[in-house]
Amino acid sequence: MKKNIKRFVICTALSTMLLTNSIYAYEKKNVSVNIDNMLQPTKSNTINKDGYTLVAFRDLFEMLDADVDWNDVKRIITAKKDGKTLVINVDTSKATLNDKYIDMPVDVEIIEGTTYVPLRTVCEAFDMKVYWDSDKQRIDILTGDEYKFLNNLYIEENEETVSQKDAVDMAKRENSNIKNLNDAIEYTKKVKLELNDQIVGQNYYDPTIEAILKNINSLKGQEQDKDINQKIIEDTIELSVITAVSNIKTTKLNIAFLEKTIETNEKNIEALELKYKYGMVSENELNQAKDAQKTNKLNLEALKNSLNTQQKTLNNMLGQSYDVNVDMPVEENFDAIDKIDIDSYITTSKEGDISIQLLKQNLKRTEEIRENYSHTASDEDKLKAENDIKTAQRKLEDAKIDMENKLRASYDNLLKMRDTDKSLKLELNKATDAYNATVANYISGNATIYQVEQAELAILNVEKQIEQNKINYTIALYTFNKPYLSGGSFGGEATSQEM
Repeated sequence: MKKNIKRFVICTALSTMLLTNSIYAYEKKNVSVNIDNMLQPTKSNTINKDGYTLVAFRDLFEMLDADVDWNDVKRIITAKKDGKTLVINVDTSKATLNDKYIDMPVDVEIIEGTTYVPLRTVCEAFDMKVYWDSDKQRIDILTGDEYKFLNNLYIEENEETVSQKDAVDMAKRENSNIKNLNDAIEYTKKVKLELNDQIVGQNYYDPTIEAILKNINSLKGQEQDKDINQKIIEDTIELSVITAVSNIKTTKLNIAFLEKTIETNEKNIEALELKYKYGMVSENELNQAKDAQKTNKLNLEALKNSLNTQQKTLNNMLGQSYDVNVDMPVEENFDAIDKIDIDSYITTSKEGDISIQLLKQNLKRTEEIRENYSHTASDEDKLKAENDIKTAQRKLEDAKIDMENKLRASYDNLLKMRDTDKSLKLELNKATDAYNATVANYISGNATIYQVEQAELAILNVEKQIEQNKINYTIALYTFNKPYLSGGSFGGEATSQEM
């Protein structure tokens, strides 16, 4: 009996010691986690083990948007994100990052049925920065991602990706306009040689010979304009590629947002159906949610059909029979527009733009025709020559005025896009604050997960608008820097006038 009592006392003491050590080793703490200034909606506790903060591995990798797999037999966690693979062995401090060993500060263990991993080590393995705010008992993680939700949804799924430059080169090879221009110039050279042969030894003041000379001058003008016209064609092709890629990006943005909306609403409809079953919501409220979901799905189907059409257009432009993903850089420096002196830029463009150069050359050739052949021209031809010169001069002046008006309008549009970017970023901050308040209420039990997801959608919607504005700004800036692509009365091929 005494032995049994003694054994009981010893066991009780050991149990108490083990329990005390366990509490000391695995101290639970209510620590909040912020990722890029966004409170995370997790209700699980963090663990303080030997001074290191541990988090339930599924919660952590879900917060970091990493793909995670658990091997129950080998007791191994595998997490993948941004081309990196982290493999963690439970019950040890062993881990590998892209097959290279890294040291974990403590053993990874299963505590009360949940596997906890060291937060800082995992985050830093994926190139994130971790800060501890002792006053607020909060862990701040900075991922370096530009967006909070859009980065996770707005991804390119095509296997093959080419640079914008390579895509433009592909489009140039497929476009017939450059080939047609070169063929026309070769034909022009041939005709010019044949005409030159016809006038060798002839009287240049003979009206028939003068007509041939005028044709030769016209052909020379086409040769002189060849480089400018080819530049316009090549830049037009590049703009077509950029526009096609931008259309695809825009459609993908809208698809990403709509898919997330549908996913969120689907969960809400399930909850509403359950509430309707128990008389907590009306049938009308349930039907309204279902009708809205039907509309979203129809819109999504239309967007996907539009995406297929846009992708085919790009594929045809590049001469490819399969989907090609073009890596188009998006302009993000909105403040660069403030450094432009619009008056100086307009003055320079009106004198040096290649479309203006075409019109100047056309005017010069028209004047040369009058000077070279005025000695044999009739009064009627002289009058026609003066009219041709006046017409060329008027076209040149009209083109300069038109260019100035369009450049000022384009500049104002760029300034509006800059201001839109600033206002959207303020909206993003407000949406983020509203999200954090909703998550705090969710953690305290005063909000539902659906309300959290709705707050996510509000942020995603603003992020979508920010990215869309950048895409529009990229195209607008491209045409602003190359006014001859804006269309209108300036630009296009010049034609030589005959007397």
